[in-house]
Amino acid sequence: MLESELFGYEAGAFTGAKKRHRGLLEQADTGTIFLDEIGEMDLNLQGKLLKAIEELKFRRLGSEHTVEVDVQVIAATNRELQLKVKSGEFREDLYHRLSVLNIHIPPLRDRIEDLQDLVPQFVEECNIKSGKHVKIIPANVWNQLESYHWPGNVRELHNIIERCVLLAESVVFPAQWLQLLNKANEKTVMANEGMYIPLDGSLSLNDMEKLILQEALNRANHNVTGAARLLKATRETMRYRVQKHHLKFEQD
Repeated sequence: MLESELFGYEAGAFTGAKKRHRGLLEQADTGTIFLDEIGEMDLNLQGKLLKAIEELKFRRLGSEHTVEVDVQVIAATNRELQLKVKSGEFREDLYHRLSVLNIHIPPLRDRIEDLQDLVPQFVEECNIKSGKHVKIIPANVWNQLESYHWPGNVRELHNIIERCVLLAESVVFPAQWLQLLNKANEKTVMANEGMYIPLDGSLSLNDMEKLILQEALNRANHNVTGAARLLKATRETMRYRVQKHHLKFEQD
């Protein structure tokens, strides 16, 4: 799949290939292509990519003709590629070919000052996406964000902001949905006043909302009014969201 996306293919090259497809390298001709998570690429494909970068030409899958391109490659990874080279998981020749200019971006915990720019930007993006109007970020929210160690870096920050904006009931950023675990209690998954939601990609935003609603119902003995009170939501909002997720509740 990745090979066909990078180099393209001809009609009939494989099942489902009904017409010619120009790959990403060809589409980026005279421009730049950004390859994210390059450290996850299969070794066999690494060799083909190396040849394409060095020669600036390749063949589409199922083609006998060579495509020539003039393209600049930027690659990114969160892995230590030098260690992967030593372990045989990444080609040394490709590593050196990509390492013409290296830019190291420190983890978010080492540049906490960037939160002042990132948080408002993410809030605005999530406002547009969810139809909310969060504008006020209280001091206690900033204190929690700036004291957290951000093991998931900017992706984790974005996921948390998206969750909080989605669950906001006013223009004020809801601190109760941050649920940030500091280093002292990061192994704790549940507390009386809150709950922990994993941000490792195992749950979608929809799954998170369902999990939160179910936990609120459990703590309120499946009473919608009681669950709404816990979440600082109206009874009508709670009932709508509970029914949307087909959760069981007691009529009140």
